[in-house]
Amino acid sequence: MGENTSKVNVLYCESCMDGTVGGSHHCLLHIVENLDRSQYEPLVLFYDRHALLPRFQAVANTLVWTDGFHNPVRWSTGSGILSAPFMFMKRAVNCFRWLGTIAKYVSFIKKKQIDLVHLNNSITRHHEWMYAAMVAGIPCVVSERGQNQRYGVMDRVLACRLALIMPVSRWIMDHMVERGVAAHNIRVLYDGLDARNISVGRAPEAIREIYGIKPHQLVIGMVGNIRAWKGQETVVRALIEVSKVYPEIVCFFVGAATAEDQPYLDHLYGLLKEAGIEASARFTGYQSDPASFINAMRLLVHASVHPEPFGMVVLEGMAHRKAVIGSRAGGVIEIVVEGQTGYTFPPGDARLLAERIIELLGNPDKAMQMGEAGYQRLMTDFTLQRYMEDIHIAYQAVLARKSLPSNLGLTYSVKRHADD
Repeated sequence: MGENTSKVNVLYCESCMDGTVGGSHHCLLHIVENLDRSQYEPLVLFYDRHALLPRFQAVANTLVWTDGFHNPVRWSTGSGILSAPFMFMKRAVNCFRWLGTIAKYVSFIKKKQIDLVHLNNSITRHHEWMYAAMVAGIPCVVSERGQNQRYGVMDRVLACRLALIMPVSRWIMDHMVERGVAAHNIRVLYDGLDARNISVGRAPEAIREIYGIKPHQLVIGMVGNIRAWKGQETVVRALIEVSKVYPEIVCFFVGAATAEDQPYLDHLYGLLKEAGIEASARFTGYQSDPASFINAMRLLVHASVHPEPFGMVVLEGMAHRKAVIGSRAGGVIEIVVEGQTGYTFPPGDARLLAERIIELLGNPDKAMQMGEAGYQRLMTDFTLQRYMEDIHIAYQAVLARKSLPSNLGLTYSVKRHADD
């Protein structure tokens, strides 16, 4: 415990370093904003500056640590007789730097009197913090929010020694265990959303006016950073077909594109131009109030071509009582009830996506019924209150060095998979 206080000091680390704001940032913000401050004091650590930083700074002590992680040395060793010594030297230098980083983190933990480390992204990242927590004798928990094709030896060894691993979907848990991660300390905790506390900063009419959309034009859209795996191309190709039935359709693409993703964005512009429907798309860039855009949409599209670890944006659509059409992979199929709260489609299947969009645009009553059913599902199974209750229970258990409660989240079941 911190000096002169009975509160537990929790260090949160977010590992994203490309300047964009994604679902992990928003989910971490939800935790920090709703943490029981009578028991816990958060310290949030970032490795870059981003658009949500002011909101974090308003609710918690926040640090941006630009020199605090280990960058491996990458030398070109060439080939031949000198390559082996150079390789040995590179590994030796990296090893010393890595140990130095761990020592720096241990010192930081002790100086700040940290009682618990919560890593916000994956067991494949921030191994130095895991080791530092072990050396300092404090528990470390990890939210598993991403999709990793493999888990290396170091990942799996450290995973066994973590106090708790919290995948955000059953799909991630299954994915981890199938790739060799032990299941004994894994609990699925679905991210939650407080639908009653969503702020819509601008009315639909204001959004339409800003983007030159007439009152009679139908509006759909997707929210997510502009990246190839997010599937904007699938939506563009579907939009080409939808525009043949609804020529004045408008689709919002709400999200930022990094310099690395600019060629993909240029490709999307090229597809729209080639089809002659540039006027049907609005690329908004990063928006601090995506809720205003979702609120202005007739329906929300999710289109990741790789399995989505969870799909926080799907919950946001449900919170606005919007029918959701989502990619049928990953955590999305654990959220969307097919034909009741929306539809799903095979990743990359622009034809079926277009058919579903056309169907719901032509049947607004059905879309409204799906939206209402989605809202009720959100309020039953994916509330922020429920998520935070599980977080607090998890913290209490690991801090007390007790076994994880049997009713905490979802556990891996070999029998369930055999039945499948």
